[in-house]
Amino acid sequence: MQLFETMRLESGLFSRLSYHKNRMKNASEELGFLFDESAWSELIDSISEQYATGIYRLKILLNKDGTMEYVAASLPEKSTFTAKLLPLTSDVNKQVVINKTTQRAHLEHNHQTDIVLLYNEKGKVLEFDIGNVMIKENGHYYTPLYNEDFLRGCMRQELLDKGELLEKDFEVHELKDKISNNKVQIFLINSLREVAEVEIYL
Repeated sequence: MQLFETMRLESGLFSRLSYHKNRMKNASEELGFLFDESAWSELIDSISEQYATGIYRLKILLNKDGTMEYVAASLPEKSTFTAKLLPLTSDVNKQVVINKTTQRAHLEHNHQTDIVLLYNEKGKVLEFDIGNVMIKENGHYYTPLYNEDFLRGCMRQELLDKGELLEKDFEVHELKDKISNNKVQIFLINSLREVAEVEIYL
């Protein structure tokens, strides 16, 4: 198992870099990985110099012994996604759910839609398989309350810190009804795509 962060790199600059660093550092402490802040900084500086132009999807992976590697790929434009609602398997290890590790079997799906929106056995809407959910209702933007039941995204946290996003839980049947009656709009938020519209297939 590895820890990883997927970041947006644009013209040599990383978006939300401090959020990504803190999340990886906290996960390292929780899961017993070594995390060398100076090695992280050196790698970030090296990547920034190497990819000084263009927009990239940059994935940094951390091994348990503290060694790091990365994968860079061009980021194609995509502003809208399709999604369906899917129940989260109830027996998933919580540490895998709340930390960004390479053990992501609980997020797998058949890709009939681009992404899936997960909910738990109590019906609480949780997150997309590639990011958090943002729901626009009555002119306000909401995301579920964190109760150690999904991955806290860096884009989500930045919007919360700025006061542009509020926390509020949605129940899956309630959300379906509001989608059917055009009472809400659904968005994917993650550090890579930032904000993207989502069409939910009910």
